[in-house]
Amino acid sequence: MVDRLAPVIRDLRSKLGLTQEEFAHALGITVSTVNRWEKGHSMPSKLARASLSRFAGRRGVAVESLLGDVDAGVVPISSSTN
Repeated sequence: MVDRLAPVIRDLRSKLGLTQEEFAHALGITVSTVNRWEKGHSMPSKLARASLSRFAGRRGVAVESLLGDVDAGVVPISSSTN
């Protein structure tokens, strides 16, 4: 599960155009936490995944299944076009 979520987090941050430091600051976490998530060394908690999903949604990036079961398959990321 960690291996599937790592690229989702990296892609989300990249799509938002944020550095790891900016991303961490916006979420109220440490840079090392973002780094561990992106390298697949650890996985965000359910609460952190909910925060990630809300954070992305407020910035127009839909992250389907980030709150749900990551084992279900690939987690698509798409930009909203409004």
